[in-house]
Amino acid sequence: MPTAKSMIRPPFLLWPRRLLVLLPLLLCSAVQQPRDAEKDTTSILQANYIYNIAKLVEWKDPEMRQGNFIIGVLGGANLYQELIKQYSTRTIGKQPIEVRKLPRTADPERCHMLFVGKSELALMPEILKNLKGKPTLMVTEYSGALEDGAVVNFVKVDNLLKYELSMLNAKEHGLVVGLTLKNLAHRVEE
Repeated sequence: MPTAKSMIRPPFLLWPRRLLVLLPLLLCSAVQQPRDAEKDTTSILQANYIYNIAKLVEWKDPEMRQGNFIIGVLGGANLYQELIKQYSTRTIGKQPIEVRKLPRTADPERCHMLFVGKSELALMPEILKNLKGKPTLMVTEYSGALEDGAVVNFVKVDNLLKYELSMLNAKEHGLVVGLTLKNLAHRVEE
């Protein structure tokens, strides 16, 4: 028959049991951190699309064919970081790419491409009004954006990032869209 002294477990044998009890509590109380820009695949793909779209569009305005090729980002901090990291040393034609993080305003600076993230939807009506007729290719990421005036809109289709394109909006901004860009779009509005 075991004695009382032999029934006492050594402390090191109690830790696995305590850990199993505490582990679910620790996991439940963990604070969710914002997505790391390095692991945000949506931003990586959006940056890649933006760069390749820029290569397949022609700006009719002669002023837009000189100086830096400016990509403005309003919202989308991870996208901004990805554009800086991957594309700020490249060119579009002979124009060096300059990526700008724009202040939260409805009157953005002059740029070739303007990305407006979901977080800035409240500014969209004023932004669209201020960009009317200007040679800026607006890129967005919300449902109904082409109808509102965007040229390119990112959409998720079967969990894949794709883009839709408005030829009419491109024409209104003095942009000539290449056939490849049109053919690769998920949806094209004529």
